[in-house]
Amino acid sequence: MKHHALNTIVLAAAAVLAGAANAGPYILAGTDADDHGQATATANQEGWLFMQRALESLASSTGLTTSKRVVVSLGSESSALAAAQSAFNKSSLAGTWTFLSVPILSQATFDSAIASAGIVMLDSGGNVGGGLTNGEDQILTNNATALNSFVGLGGGLFSQAGDYGWLSALVPGLTRIAQSSTGLTLTPAGTTAFPGLTNADLSAGPWHNAFGNVGAIPVLATGVGSANVIIGSGAGSFTAPENPPPVSAIPEPETYALMLAGLGAIGAYARRRRKSV
Repeated sequence: MKHHALNTIVLAAAAVLAGAANAGPYILAGTDADDHGQATATANQEGWLFMQRALESLASSTGLTTSKRVVVSLGSESSALAAAQSAFNKSSLAGTWTFLSVPILSQATFDSAIASAGIVMLDSGGNVGGGLTNGEDQILTNNATALNSFVGLGGGLFSQAGDYGWLSALVPGLTRIAQSSTGLTLTPAGTTAFPGLTNADLSAGPWHNAFGNVGAIPVLATGVGSANVIIGSGAGSFTAPENPPPVSAIPEPETYALMLAGLGAIGAYARRRRKSV
């Protein structure tokens, strides 16, 4: 029984640390790149190239198992779906990942998709033909906790200039600023995240949203007035965003307490062993 109690404490401490290490990546964009891109027979261009690079960046950082190598496009039809499919088909994910389209988003289709997804894609809503409707945006807002859990468990999320009501429900401090302008500039972090992408590619069309109070979330591209138009991180849930690598983050007080309890139990057990010898 004593051995069992000791093992339980040690394993619980390990589980806390493992949970932090498995948090997934996310890229939040104020762009409607899905409406401002194109493709040749072999390559994506402009906004669609940005979408491709975003998927590739997320895929390299997800903490989910290989059984969940599925990119799910939620609520996209018509032009929005064509952009998402092209971004995937011409990416390095093709051949090792699967693309799944959920054109009509309902509570039932959301639940099914989130259970199988490795990466979730959200289009730019009314900014692109066939984008998420107001009703579908409400479904996402209603499931803000589920989206957060998905990312916290290692899933990747890529979203563009839609309603973002689900984001406000998760992080009241992180604000979406309705702002429209042209021209974007990659930051050093953005250049690293999206290799081969240029400012001209990213500036093929106007952008529609920026983000305020980003805190520690890395800024990947800025617009006029230093607006934070594309932000993202290698890992971390929305309720507790963190910079990569997640294992280097400072543990929460609860983690310290659990670890100290485990070490104390180990020490007490060792002392009892010595006395009994």
